[in-house]
Parts: sequence; structure tokens; C-alpha cells
Amino acid sequence: MSKALIKMYYRMGIYSAADLDTFVKAGYITEKEAKELMQA
Repeated sequence: MSKALIKMYYRMGIYSAADLDTFVKAGYITEKEAKELMQA
């Protein structure tokens, strides 16, 4: 899964904060990136 798709889908509302946590645990994004997305 690409970081760009994760960001785009999160901003579109397809992914939630819980999904971001899953992506962090899977190693797709860092915890810092997840926090930045949630603040944006």
C-alpha cells in the first residue's frame, strides 16, 4: 500500500484514525506520518 494512497483515502474519509493505526502496525506508514495526517 502506498503512502500517497493512504493519505488520499484518509482525506476522502474512506480510512479512519483506527485504519491509520493498523497501517502503522503493519509498517506502511510511521507513527509520525499518522499523527500528521490526523492533524491536517
